[in-house]
Amino acid sequence: MLPLISETAAAIFTMGQYVDSPKRVSSLTWGAEDLGAAVGASANTLPNKDWTAPYQMTRSLCLFAAHAAQVQAIDTVMADFRDLDQLRLVCDDARRDGFTGKICIHPAQVDVINEAFSPSLEELSHAKAVIEAFKDNPEAGTLQIDGKDDR
Repeated sequence: MLPLISETAAAIFTMGQYVDSPKRVSSLTWGAEDLGAAVGASANTLPNKDWTAPYQMTRSLCLFAAHAAQVQAIDTVMADFRDLDQLRLVCDDARRDGFTGKICIHPAQVDVINEAFSPSLEELSHAKAVIEAFKDNPEAGTLQIDGKDDR
């Protein structure tokens, strides 16, 4: 199950309850469109297409609720399915912030989303190096790999 946890103003105050989610809940996501309608917003994005403050907060609360519940955090749709350049930007932002995926509203968005949330060859190589380093040093709590600390 992938609950959409922000469809109403009241829902914002219940996001923390998903910490005790049943095992069948695999992910949590949020929605800006219905929430905007529920509160009578005239817009939910700024001219540069960033979320306005209430929707940034909702997005963040969803991210933390998902991680607290130990399930996948899935970012909401980008309604403008024709703007694939902006979609790449918002996917990169979502992944950077800790989201593990994004809902799409149109098939044209699938490839961009899949690419953005798939690890690069460099990331895979680094992950393998971290695993090997800890395998070789099982008592270590922190190791330095390529000049960086890994835990």
